[in-house]
This record gives sequence, structure tokens and C-alpha cells, in this order.
Amino acid sequence: MTSVSAKSPTLIRDEVKLHQLDWGNEGQHPIVLVHGSRLHAHVWNDFSSRFKDRFHIVAVDQRGHGDSGWCTRGRYDLEDFYEDLRAVIAARGLTRFTLIGHSLGGRVSMLYAARHHAQLERLVLVDITPGRPFAATPGADLSRITETPGPRDFESEAEAIAYLGKLLSRAPAHVIEDSVRFGMRQTASGRYTWKYDPALLQRAPATIDLWSMVQSIPTPTLLQYGSHSKVVSAELAEKLGQTMPQCTIERIEKAGHALFTDQPDAFAASVGRFLDR
Repeated sequence: MTSVSAKSPTLIRDEVKLHQLDWGNEGQHPIVLVHGSRLHAHVWNDFSSRFKDRFHIVAVDQRGHGDSGWCTRGRYDLEDFYEDLRAVIAARGLTRFTLIGHSLGGRVSMLYAARHHAQLERLVLVDITPGRPFAATPGADLSRITETPGPRDFESEAEAIAYLGKLLSRAPAHVIEDSVRFGMRQTASGRYTWKYDPALLQRAPATIDLWSMVQSIPTPTLLQYGSHSKVVSAELAEKLGQTMPQCTIERIEKAGHALFTDQPDAFAASVGRFLDR
């Protein structure tokens, strides 16, 4: 498992506690990491441990996820996640930073970049575009990560690790162990379940036209997508590259939607090259 030396600051917005992982090194170029649906800030542990001595890394637990609070009113719209991210960034006083978002976190990042591009130096979209594959069934879950399909609670952490290891068969063992160690909680019955709010499963699709919005983002952007992803097709990647003014596209081989989990070396190397340009 990854050794985690990050601090855990929190703030309250909209009556929801927002937890972050701050890996230190303040004064260096900031990187803000925003995870995908039903995941948590610790999915970035491998990446953060590689770059924490070079950058000031802050990984966010989005509302309803990880160690952040659940919204008792079930407010999990894209605008709610965006306002949370904006509050965290403002509270931390971050400017001219790199924003990296995966899946849902990538769409939140698109929204932030469109509205606050003067604050951004670079943007990385991890296996996400504003659209869905053309052959996808409306409402289908294409992510195939952590909790789908199969049980949502387990007898032990070891059982959860074995389940996730089969689901994410390309991923190194330590990344799977981190996802279970930090992404689960023990219930009153003694069983283990994922930390996310089940209300997230009923989250309504976003109605914002992100395709129109990304046209206005002048920030140098990297789109990464997995060769085995069911979320981003080559056609969608090409469309985003043609739509965004400064978008570079890189395919990560032998990776699915959670490409930083499937291929952590290739993911980190790709981001490192982008940051060095």
C-alpha cells in the first residue's frame, strides 16, 4: 500500500463537510485532483506519492464520497460539485494551478475551466469528454469500476480486495489495496461497504451543454483515454480535440476507464510529459 503523509483539511459548504488530502510542498506549482463518481481522493495516492516533492498536490473528496459529508438533501448535481470545487480552491488561495479530473471529476473540471480559465495553467481530462459513445444505451453505467457490477458490501477487506482485483485485472496489487483500504467503511453489522452515498446512484444526468462550453476554454489541455475504455471512444476523443482550442490527445494502452489504476506508470508519465512542455 502507498504510504500516505498527506494532511486532511476540511471546510463546510452548503452544510456539507468537504475533505481534502494536502500532500504538502506549498509554494510549488499546485495540482488539484478531482476523482470520479463513487470514488475518493485516495485513488490518486500512487500519482501523488510520485509528484509530491515537485508540486503542491491537493486531492479533493467530492460531496457524498470518501471522507467528505453526505448531502442530506440529495443535492448531487454538476453545479453542486462545481460550487464545492470553487469553494475549496478559494479557501486554499490557489492560483495558476493545474486541474486534473477523472470521469465526473473531469466534467466538474470542464465547468470550472470554462468559468475560471484565468486561474488555470493546465487542464487534464482523464477518460472523459462532454459526450457518450454513440452506441451507448441511455443511462447505462459504462465505468466498470469499484462497485459495479456485484455486491456493495463484503465480509472483509480481503474479500473486497479479491473482488476489485478481478474487476480491475490490469491494476497493480498496491493500487487495488489502497482503493479498498481508503474507500470502504465498516458498518454496524461488521461488514464492509463503499464510502459513497447510495443517493449518488439516483443522480440526474447533467443538463449543461458542455460541448458548447469547452469551445471557450483556452487552457492547454490533455485528454487521456484508455484503449479499452467504454466511456471515451476514439471518435469522441477526436471530436474533443477538434472542439477545444488547445487540446492534446493521448491514448493509454491496456487501460480502461480508471486508467490511473490500470496503468499507473503510463498515466504518471503522460501527465509528467504534459507538465514539462
